[in-house]
Amino acid sequence: MKQKIYLLGLITVLLVFTGLVFKINHLAGAGELLSTGIGTFVLIFMPIALRNHFKAEGTRQNLPLYIVTWLTCFVVFTGMLFKIMHWPHAGIILLVALPFPYVVFLPVFLTVTSKNKNFSIYNT
Repeated sequence: MKQKIYLLGLITVLLVFTGLVFKINHLAGAGELLSTGIGTFVLIFMPIALRNHFKAEGTRQNLPLYIVTWLTCFVVFTGMLFKIMHWPHAGIILLVALPFPYVVFLPVFLTVTSKNKNFSIYNT
């Protein structure tokens, strides 16, 4: 399962990177590559990778952290996609996406990790 997750991550990175190169060079197909790559990353790769890590951890204590991690990635990467593709309302989405990690993710992270006595920022 881990190798399949790595392969899916590699494919999404290649799709996004190729889409960015195409977008910079104004080549056809850039929009499709970027949309597919970022969509695959946020909607398929992130949930599978987070679920795999959650199951390997074995405790349900950190479930809110995993949910908020995915939600934060979804909001930030959607904002980036909208801005790169020049789609409408990109500015509004970015106004939500930029403070989102600090306003939503950071408090949940601090709350969840404060309950864990073995957690230390020095033990990574």
